Amino acid sequence: MAETFPFRLVSPTGIIYEGPIEQATAVGALGEFGVLAEHVNFITSIEPGLITLKLADGSFIEYLLSGGIAEVKDGAMTVLATEALPLAAVDPAAAAPEVQQAEARLSQMSFYDPGYQEAEQALRNARARAEIAHLSRLAH
Repeated sequence: MAETFPFRLVSPTGIIYEGPIEQATAVGALGEFGVLAEHVNFITSIEPGLITLKLADGSFIEYLLSGGIAEVKDGAMTVLATEALPLAAVDPAAAAPEVQQAEARLSQMSFYDPGYQEAEQALRNARARAEIAHLSRLAH
């Protein structure tokens, strides 16, 4: 049995998951990263996409994150997510029109428009929801 470490996933609505895990895999600003027990301390932003948690019994749990921050400190990992949804709560077909709307909105904006970054984030979130089947490690 592999070594575990304390993990906490928190969103504005409260604690989504808390408990010991063997591994966490997510997408940060510089790409995908993984965390195991005794990982060096670090902090990174989280991009829209999946976080996969490997539990001590070998099972996996996945959540769709819309962004946030991950911190590993003193052997424990905390993820502060702007939104965290279990995969069962995500409907990829419903997200397709959201992608089209977000793309249309962004195409009408200049990089210098005050709402550009918000529109770009909405597009990344919609794309992550629409592509959930391709992103999920459990579906393969």
